[in-house]
Amino acid sequence: MADAAKQAVFDARWILPAPSGIGVYARELALRLPALLPEWRFALLVRPDVDPAALLPPGAEGRAEAVAVPFGPLSPKNQLLLPGLLRRLGADLYHAPSFMLPFRAFRRGGGARVRCLATIHDVIPLVVPDYAPASRTARLRPLFRWCLREAARRADVLLTVSETSRRDIVSALRLGPADAARVRAVPNGVDPVFAAAAEGRPPPREARDPAPRTLLYVGRSDPYKNVPLLVEAFAAARARAPWPLRLVVAGSRDPRYPEAEERARALGVADAVDFTGSLPLPELVARYRAADLLVHPSRYEGFGLQIAEAMAAGLPALCSDGGAAPETAGGAARVVPLAGGAPAFADAILSLLSDPAELARLREAGLRRAALLSWDRAARGVAAAYA
Repeated sequence: MADAAKQAVFDARWILPAPSGIGVYARELALRLPALLPEWRFALLVRPDVDPAALLPPGAEGRAEAVAVPFGPLSPKNQLLLPGLLRRLGADLYHAPSFMLPFRAFRRGGGARVRCLATIHDVIPLVVPDYAPASRTARLRPLFRWCLREAARRADVLLTVSETSRRDIVSALRLGPADAARVRAVPNGVDPVFAAAAEGRPPPREARDPAPRTLLYVGRSDPYKNVPLLVEAFAAARARAPWPLRLVVAGSRDPRYPEAEERARALGVADAVDFTGSLPLPELVARYRAADLLVHPSRYEGFGLQIAEAMAAGLPALCSDGGAAPETAGGAARVVPLAGGAPAFADAILSLLSDPAELARLREAGLRRAALLSWDRAARGVAAAYA
């Protein structure tokens, strides 16, 4: 180790064999930060069942190593044992891509010997009523709030993924001026694979073209995602559309929340709605390529990755005004106020699909906006926080 090198411990245990939102965030940063920070050495904490070779960035030989840890970041052992591991690794900085820190390793107000960089992606359980009533977070909401607040008070820099989330973190956690000043927004990036879906995409169909149209929703089925409302809007639009209309709901199916599928059957449109379940990345990219319009009526987003992916894929997007969705869209998507309910979304669906010129404008605007939402740019913003 060079004498001047500083030691960063990056918590990559959120990277699971099956992709997750925080896992993707952690992986993309872990692959880029060592090249951006040549004055730092990196120890990547990894799960024993994850291949560390896939996480060590090329060109960082001698400056990055994987350290297998037999307990996860949510385990009680993390609170008891991780502070000692940080000492043994000679950490100058602990970087958590989540809010779950070994709290006793850091003091309130920051400034401990080992500095801390953490991320709160959103505070949806604290700002959206009945966001997901069957979830563990909903059942343990006071503990969740306490953990978020402690992370915000103990991190030297607290990252989040949008200005909307930054404001809501400060408000929901009732942070004082000193703690609030340490919260910074660095937007997420989009996997470059989605840009491939934009290549060769045909122009939008003319309104008189009788070919079927396909709406796409990507995401979970938690109640705050508003998928039952989307099904209602789809049914209303389909009844008035001059061409066949289909809806693809791409995301993990959750038996705790069957309302969307029940609504599709009750409205007589189950044969026109495809609940695909979670899709592997190549198939998801193909769905973006095949669709005519992304529809995302979520009541709240801390960022809205689906909107960014659609724009990168050249797919026009229709979203709600919930949370950070308009911020991520950046004027490159049609935004529908949630107050209008399903009728407003149905009207917007028909309006856009009947207007090829507007669809083409949204496509070009979306491509320009998505170009600003790269993981390279996100990593540079995170790297700046290391200072």
